[in-house]
Amino acid sequence: MRSILAQTQLFCSLTDAELAQVESLGILRNIAKGTILFYENDVVECMYVLLEGRLKLYSSNDSGREFVYHVAEPGISFGELALFCDERRSICAEAETDCVVMSIHKADFMSLLLTTPELKDQMLNSAMKIIFSLTNMVRDFALKDVYGRIRVLFERLAQPTAEGLLIDEQMSQQDIADRVGASREMIAKIMRELVAGGYVETGRKRLVILKKLPEQF
Repeated sequence: MRSILAQTQLFCSLTDAELAQVESLGILRNIAKGTILFYENDVVECMYVLLEGRLKLYSSNDSGREFVYHVAEPGISFGELALFCDERRSICAEAETDCVVMSIHKADFMSLLLTTPELKDQMLNSAMKIIFSLTNMVRDFALKDVYGRIRVLFERLAQPTAEGLLIDEQMSQQDIADRVGASREMIAKIMRELVAGGYVETGRKRLVILKKLPEQF
């Protein structure tokens, strides 16, 4: 567990002794696929680090429509900024696969901040990155159409391989729709055109970008 903590943005600057202290404060929890870790409007009691699996952070409305802000992978911390205000949770967290998470109670985390100056610096850095990410998200929704948001999503997730740019993440058309704020039908139409144009290849639970995506759809 300590090796994963050392790779998280929040704890990466801590010494081995400080990481051991973080580890001692953590409570491990196994979460089955589909389980809700916390709901919107829940009382904020702790922060989390994802150790195994994949977990989505999202909002939904009364009709069940979702918007996914982020899909967390192992080594990602989340929920820490909410410890600094008296508001309730503003999003939901759900396990997309079987997961293992470590939680640290609010009082323990605040005590850790008082004794670990490097952690304060990382908290500030983390907050600025979240603000930057949300600013970009708002900009994309205001200025880009659905295809433009898909293009941004694909280019952010893709990793270079010999085959092309690979998105090695299982994403259904509904998953893509939830992450760009569109209908599944619109995503299906755009994906058909991208496949027909030789821009992407789908299958085997992955997506490969074969050539540079067009600026406009």
